[in-house]
Amino acid sequence: MNFTFSAKNESAAVTLTPRTPADGITILDVDIDFGTRCVPQPVTVTWRVPCADVYSVYCPGHAHNREIGVSWSPRVSDARLASGAPVQQLISLGGRNRLTVALSDAATPTAITTGIDEHTAEFVCTVKFFTEPINELERYHASVRIDTTDIPYEAAMRGVHAFWRDAGYAPAPVPDAAEWPVYSTWYSFHQAVDVDAIVAQCRMAKAMGMDTIIVDDGWQIAWGKRGYITCGDWEPISEKVADMREFVDRVHAEGMKFVLWYSVPFVGKESKIFSHFEAERMFLGPVNHLGAACLDPRFPAVRAYLTDIYTRAAREWGLDGFKLDFIDSFKLGPHTPAFDERWDTRSLEQGVDWLLRDVTEALLSINPDMMIEFRQSYYGPNICHYGNMIRVSDCPNSGLANHTRGTNLRLALGGSAPHSDMLMWHNDDPVESVAMQLIDTLFYVPQISVKLDEIPESHRKALAHFLRFWRTNRDTLLHGSFSAENPEALYTVVKAERDGHLIAALHTKPVLSVERVERLSMFNATADGWLYLRTAAPSGEKTLRVYACTGELIEERQFTLEAGTYLFDVPCAGLVEIG
Repeated sequence: MNFTFSAKNESAAVTLTPRTPADGITILDVDIDFGTRCVPQPVTVTWRVPCADVYSVYCPGHAHNREIGVSWSPRVSDARLASGAPVQQLISLGGRNRLTVALSDAATPTAITTGIDEHTAEFVCTVKFFTEPINELERYHASVRIDTTDIPYEAAMRGVHAFWRDAGYAPAPVPDAAEWPVYSTWYSFHQAVDVDAIVAQCRMAKAMGMDTIIVDDGWQIAWGKRGYITCGDWEPISEKVADMREFVDRVHAEGMKFVLWYSVPFVGKESKIFSHFEAERMFLGPVNHLGAACLDPRFPAVRAYLTDIYTRAAREWGLDGFKLDFIDSFKLGPHTPAFDERWDTRSLEQGVDWLLRDVTEALLSINPDMMIEFRQSYYGPNICHYGNMIRVSDCPNSGLANHTRGTNLRLALGGSAPHSDMLMWHNDDPVESVAMQLIDTLFYVPQISVKLDEIPESHRKALAHFLRFWRTNRDTLLHGSFSAENPEALYTVVKAERDGHLIAALHTKPVLSVERVERLSMFNATADGWLYLRTAAPSGEKTLRVYACTGELIEERQFTLEAGTYLFDVPCAGLVEIG
């Protein structure tokens, strides 16, 4: 496809050089000359493509809205180092790629947009550079990758991952511990951190198949306090955690890793360090609704302070990892200082980058297998240099959100370990509903956050059954060939296949179509009590096993799997295995 590109900027000379390295792939090299060093004003590159066989849009940061946009209200993929990823796709109803746009620069604030011109039925496509202020520069270069090949949209995303790696964005190595199930204290304890009770949960969690605990918010704040008003000192509250090293040692004695939560930007107004940073004018703005202000990482002193906090904790307490939260809260605002001579960069994004570089280098020098958890919306190819566990954004008790956001995340990541949001539920919830939430996390590392001694026995059985399956099939679930059908319907069938074993979860669409079957595990994530299997070629003699969501074997029989359509009775949230 031939494109006509144009650029809009009154203060710079913009050179656009397209090249075609392969059929269906256009690389647009964008070179901008400002004539002199300056803080660059936005530059917009525009082109058009016909709306032909396009049904939905994939933007990694948009959880549920898949509608195509219009030119006066386009779909926007905002990206900067601390939030989002510079990619957007137009997809056919059959799940085929029609247009995938990605940028080589994942650090500079940018926006990709697509929207229909209602006069011509064409998509107006734009890439806008410098959507937020950055450092002064005289020249700038980036490449825009435009893919119109007729391939599955997931395959087009794999091409984007390779493009990003070639641009220098290799994801951080993933330690083995980052790919095993996690127990989190957030929904189960919130800020009511209780050492004895948490260690007891660890004992049960380990027996059920969880290997790491994340001790979340609450260890640093006194009883009766809320929000983030004491964040910043990062000292354990003695009436909750008398000795952090002893706490960590007790968790290790139960055979689990220990990850500790920190809110990176926030310094609470009641912390001891607040007055120092306020006097030094090192905040991005005033105290927010959470009772805290955000540090400005453009100051070397800020980066040094935070790096020292984390490295001392790693050494003194023997931590196995850090949950570094709220990185996307590093934002410019109306009260952000325009300039400070003590900065060593004008760019907030670069300040965040240097902070994460300093922190991760220091932590990995202490323990090369240190786990570092980030979450949506900071999951882009630049920031994944540093985090090796990337979690779905908070969606308590919503399996649909975990399923949709998790699939979005899995598609956007090029190598980091994808984690679900922590699962929680009411004790009165039917066991099938609990199991459905578990299935919604099947293709990501599950995080669990309920009090295991208080949930009903049926819930424990369902959880243990799921975790046994997940642990047994971890390599296929996390590293198999991954696909997700019907993105416009929020992924009706999600699959992973490796070494002849296909694992599928069927959501709302109880039909799985395959060429033939070697070994198949098929979860019923619908409200119906049956599943259909359509095969194009004979697969021979097979054993069929059907399990309830709690793991009980309901049916076992031998049968011949010919080409055709088969109906299996499988209870809601149940599992059928054929092999």
